[in-house]
Amino acid sequence: MIPAAPGRFRIGRPDEAMKTVMENISVVLVGTRHGGNIGSAARAMKNCGVRTLVLVDPPPLDAPEVRKLAWGALDVVQGARVCPTLGEAVAGCGLVVGTTRRRGRGRRPVTDLREAIPRIAAATKRNRVAVLFGREDKGLSNGELAFCQCAVKIPASRLMPSLNVAQAVMVVLHGLFEFAAPGGTEPPPPLVPQERLITLYARIEAALASLGYSNADGDRRVLEGVMKTLKRIFGRSGIADDEWRALHGICQQVERYVALREKG
Repeated sequence: MIPAAPGRFRIGRPDEAMKTVMENISVVLVGTRHGGNIGSAARAMKNCGVRTLVLVDPPPLDAPEVRKLAWGALDVVQGARVCPTLGEAVAGCGLVVGTTRRRGRGRRPVTDLREAIPRIAAATKRNRVAVLFGREDKGLSNGELAFCQCAVKIPASRLMPSLNVAQAVMVVLHGLFEFAAPGGTEPPPPLVPQERLITLYARIEAALASLGYSNADGDRRVLEGVMKTLKRIFGRSGIADDEWRALHGICQQVERYVALREKG
């Protein structure tokens, strides 16, 4: 263990149960432009027992500021997985959490981090959980937030409401670290990963389209609105395997009904 520098705060060592929970978290940095933020985020991760770093479209990782600010945690940077797309970055994750301070039309409802911590911490006990952090200047786009089942904001003063990327990583992870003590409520069941959710959403959308839902301008893009609502509902707690199968079964019945109607 790297000794704490004199006069600096040192987080105590977690027991094995807490360690397991924190190791189920992946930090995903999307479009980070400054290598120093990646280095600082890696150090914050290691402080909290999180070692899985995923980078989407990062800057060069051999820059001097990366090594300097990743003091004691360069192994986290060196072990990072670099992905060309966000879909690849969150593959295999049962819960994807996006961090944002922006609200607006087309963006997912945002929950205060303090309210979301219990749900996220519970999910980590049986699922791989990805926490997304966006660009320094623009954060996460609407399309990137669409990958998330949960969007959270970190409370901050109006004088400076936006946190530095690495600061945001530390605040979120330390909140989970403090909450992830052994015991507590029964964790939720394992949730299906993102790639299975994507196939389910595509099948539901096709089934609804076959029933007459449309994205035509005259229909005010009804199908798009319905799919956003369904994703928001399913995203509140995630989908377990038996629920995933049941929803596919409903789609199958719709497909059979439409096929029989077209024949007759």
